[in-house]
Amino acid sequence: MERTPAPATRASIDGMSVVRRRPAEADPTRPSVILVHGAMDRAASFARVMRRLPDTDVVAYDRRGYADSLGGGVAATLSGHAADLARVAEWSGSPEVVVVGHSLGGTIALLLAATDPAGVCGLGAFESPVPSLPGYRSDGGDLALAAAATGGPPAAAEAFYRLLVGERTWDRLRAVDRDTRRAEGAALVAELEDLRRPGGCPDLASVRVPVVAGAGTASPAAWRRPAEELVDRLADAELMELRGAGHGAHLSHPDDFARYVRACVIGPHRRPPAP
Repeated sequence: MERTPAPATRASIDGMSVVRRRPAEADPTRPSVILVHGAMDRAASFARVMRRLPDTDVVAYDRRGYADSLGGGVAATLSGHAADLARVAEWSGSPEVVVVGHSLGGTIALLLAATDPAGVCGLGAFESPVPSLPGYRSDGGDLALAAAATGGPPAAAEAFYRLLVGERTWDRLRAVDRDTRRAEGAALVAELEDLRRPGGCPDLASVRVPVVAGAGTASPAAWRRPAEELVDRLADAELMELRGAGHGAHLSHPDDFARYVRACVIGPHRRPPAP
């Protein structure tokens, strides 16, 4: 019999909006899962994935400067976002957590694992940018920072989001939603600039927890390549492909992305971390 998803509960942690689905009879031997969204995204994008994990204690949150965490200020660096992630992990009360990040969310997860991995027993990074890897490129980042140079953070956010969703979708947004997206420009510009700063990337040699790098088979090579290169560079990593999915797999292929999350949870318990 298919299990009914646990009801969603909401909380606020240091100005960040958090949503959690925790089974009434959660297995204490299994780690909690924390989902981390990418640039110009939000926790709500994981809603269908979370409902497909009825036996898992799963948490998602709006990163500082986005969506319902707009009022919490802006994290000036990726290290600041990693510190926020650590706060969410501590709030969960779980002795162990698996962090699964989509796009830039995976970069933040890697940064936490490289600098302050206490309690993190496994990690997922789905098509996550790491500029220190060879061949890195980000057309969206280039576009946003160019727009910021002439029109400031609101222009950067609009240019980046238009590229993500297309002109038709942008034009169909309500004026209030377009304004909200533009307001997220300060967070977007801060993280894109820090991502390109020397030392802003995670030190991959310091990531000692098992990692499942994810990629969609329908994604452009520029998005898939970082996942493949992560597997080559990390001490303990494997690649999982989602067939037919693109970069927005958590939205377009929630069943497959939930399967990816489960693989990230199983990974740490299938074998011990690398010494």
